[in-house]
Amino acid sequence: MKIGVLLAGAGMYDGTDVHEAVLTLLALERAGAKPLCLAPARRQLHTVSHLTGDEVPGESRLAHEEAARLARGKIQTLEGFWPGALQGLVVPGGSGVPKTLMTGFLELGRARELLPEVRGLIGDLAGRSRPLGAIGLGRTLLRAYFGEELDEAELALPAGRIEVDRERRTVFTPGFLTSDRAAEVAEGIDAMVSELLSMASAGLPPTR
Repeated sequence: MKIGVLLAGAGMYDGTDVHEAVLTLLALERAGAKPLCLAPARRQLHTVSHLTGDEVPGESRLAHEEAARLARGKIQTLEGFWPGALQGLVVPGGSGVPKTLMTGFLELGRARELLPEVRGLIGDLAGRSRPLGAIGLGRTLLRAYFGEELDEAELALPAGRIEVDRERRTVFTPGFLTSDRAAEVAEGIDAMVSELLSMASAGLPPTR
C-alpha cells in the first residue's frame, strides 16, 4: 500500500519538522506500508537559522531539494505527479507547511490558499475517499482544503492521542504542537498511521 508523505523542505522553522517526518516514515514502514515522499518544486518562503531562529537574508532554497534530505534523495515533485496509485496521504507539520505549501502567509488582506498542485493532490485523494493524515501544522492544509477555521481544542489534545473525522476520513495528531517529548509524539504518530491504514484498507477492493 502506497502512502504519500507531503514535505515542505527540512526544518521546523522554514520547512517540514524533521522529527515528525522521520517518525512518520518509520511508522509507515513498520506497519507494512510503502511511503512515497512528495514536495513541490518551489522556493521556500524564506530560510531560517535553526540555531538562532532568525531569518537568513539573501538565502533561498528549493522545497523539494531540501525535502530530499529527509527522503534520502527519493523525492518526487508534485508537478506532473499522478496520485492515482496512492491509497492515502500524511502531512507532517513544521512552519514550512503554511509558508511554502500555501500562499498568503502573513500577507494582510490576502486569504491563505493551497498551491494548485497541493490542492490537486488532496482533491484527488479526497475525491476517491482516500484517508488524509495530518500532524501538527500539517493540519493547516486540510483545514484550508475543507474551508475550516482553526479549532483551538486541537492545541489541548495530548501528543500521544489522535482525533478522527470519519465523515471526511481524516486523522490528526498534534505532534510537537503540544509536547516536546519525541516518545510521546511518536506514540501519536503511530496511532495516526494505524488508523489511516485501517481506513485505507477498508476502502480497497477485495483481494482475489
